Amino acid sequence: MINKLTVLTMTTVLAGAAFAQSPEERGMEIALETERRDSGFGDYVVEGNMLLQSPDGGSGQRRFSMYTLEIESDGDKRLVEFHQPRDLEGMISLTFSHGLEADDQWLYLPALRRTKRLAARDKTGSFAGSEFSFEDIGTWEVKKYTYKYLHDEELDGNATFVVENIPAYAFSGYSKIKEWVDQAIYHPRRLLYYNMAGEPLKELRFYDYRKFSERYWRPMKAVMTHMQTGAVSTIEWSDYRFHTGLEENDLRPNVIRRWSN
Repeated sequence: MINKLTVLTMTTVLAGAAFAQSPEERGMEIALETERRDSGFGDYVVEGNMLLQSPDGGSGQRRFSMYTLEIESDGDKRLVEFHQPRDLEGMISLTFSHGLEADDQWLYLPALRRTKRLAARDKTGSFAGSEFSFEDIGTWEVKKYTYKYLHDEELDGNATFVVENIPAYAFSGYSKIKEWVDQAIYHPRRLLYYNMAGEPLKELRFYDYRKFSERYWRPMKAVMTHMQTGAVSTIEWSDYRFHTGLEENDLRPNVIRRWSN
């Protein structure tokens, strides 16, 4: 005869099984919480100073301003305005991020005085000679990937969720991105990019997160390392400004040349 304790135990086990999450469900849950915590920022502007270091000892520098506008009905919009070096001064990149569709991207080249639209297949190219690609500079959108939670892991003293992100949109240059998400602030501490052969290609690390406008966390430093060549691109961020009044009309392809100095 089955006693009441056995029935209660079986019921508890079955209930737990019914509510147990798959790795894919847990991964999506982490992604949605990341999106929820960062929603509502409206817009922000930040200054970037990028240092390029090649394996042979060569170096270069880029100075730019980055403008990001939150779009509720679609992916966010981002404009990057270059100030230095002289041969890049006045160059403007504009990105409209999307979910399953490839991002729309334009590049204004002051030397030619024209705006060039990038083809969807061109997003793997180097962004301003750095280890960042045009694909990397768009904003992250939940729909861009499918997710799979792998495990918890401590990284530099921070508890993180390790999640595998598989691009769900066409023409990505990556087969997958492994992400270390900080469990306290729900922002990435590390991204490991894999090429189409499934080999580690690049690593992006984020450092010195700070809170702005009372709730939005942003890193003060980002380091992208090409794991096959050893080249490194480091961005130092400064002067974050939120709610600046940026509007969609400011970020249209036919007006981006106005941003050029």
